[in-house]
Amino acid sequence: MPAVPPPSVYEVGGPFTAAAEGQSIPLPASGLPVPPSMIEDFSTRLGNLEYGHGQLVKKVMVSQIVYAADRRKQVGTQVEQGQLIATQRDEVITALTQQCILWMDRRLVDLERRPPGPQ
Repeated sequence: MPAVPPPSVYEVGGPFTAAAEGQSIPLPASGLPVPPSMIEDFSTRLGNLEYGHGQLVKKVMVSQIVYAADRRKQVGTQVEQGQLIATQRDEVITALTQQCILWMDRRLVDLERRPPGPQ
């Protein structure tokens, strides 16, 4: 009986996934020939595990990329907010400095208008 070639793509959650997770298979005693159907079965199960592992790795990588992109966006927003706050702070400092200079100019003019001598 010719062996049927295994499929090139295995489906996650296919018929052998449950067996791979918990069911045990009796193995022939050492030295006894292993039937081709059992070898093919093991090959299919191994293929399902490899495919499932690949899918899991892919999902983890995608989730990490999404997380990194979200985090980058958050950091970018925080940087923009920090720059806005710094700009507002600089504007307040400039306005206060101008008010102080105007007040000192007025005070100096007042002092220069006073007659000399004790008051």
